[in-house]
Amino acid sequence: MAPVAPASSLALPRAERVTLNGVAYDGLKRALLSGRLEPGAVITLRQLADELGTSMMPVREAVSRLAAEGALAVQPNRGIVVPALGDGDAADLWDLRIKLEGDASARAARRADTAGIERLRALCRAVETAAAAGDLHRVLACNSDFQFAVYQAAQSPVLLQLIETLRMRSVPHCTAAIRVLLADRPPYYARSWVNHAALVEAIAAGDAPAARRLKQADLREFRDFVDSVRKQAS
Repeated sequence: MAPVAPASSLALPRAERVTLNGVAYDGLKRALLSGRLEPGAVITLRQLADELGTSMMPVREAVSRLAAEGALAVQPNRGIVVPALGDGDAADLWDLRIKLEGDASARAARRADTAGIERLRALCRAVETAAAAGDLHRVLACNSDFQFAVYQAAQSPVLLQLIETLRMRSVPHCTAAIRVLLADRPPYYARSWVNHAALVEAIAAGDAPAARRLKQADLREFRDFVDSVRKQAS
């Protein structure tokens, strides 16, 4: 699997290109959040600049920002990599994600408007359609869009930023598990889409406790699935 998606899928729409630095940072951030940058793959600044359609300078600055956030690491004379996660760091990231993403889901149930709920339903269907087609990259992108639509509905910029940072560090380490999920269709495969739909309906009903419970239960089950795939591969 290529370490980074083609330029067309990482580059932002022209209307969003406020600054070259923003283009590079947002493109790399989106690649991390959608699992398109995988652990162990070495990428050069030149590759990233070519694929994002920018010069080297904004990419270098974007990489520095993401390295400071722990999402990327720069290896002298080699390139840029998604850093490895030790067991302790991985456990901490999951614990924090379960707490904060549960909080955001509960807030979304209190604050989401009709348009936001319809968007969640549409994105939920898009994830299922991509999964039924076995399209890994589309599943990763649609799932990221769905998850962040939930967190944006919480209307808490601080909470959204914290979740973003945590997911940038953890999502790349989940891509292998999602590949197995689509290929083998284990029992969790069907449950995952049911979980998504149930979360949307809890948000639509304004049921904050249910939204929190459903989100946290889904994350715990996915964490366990990721761990099982990692152990089988080792």
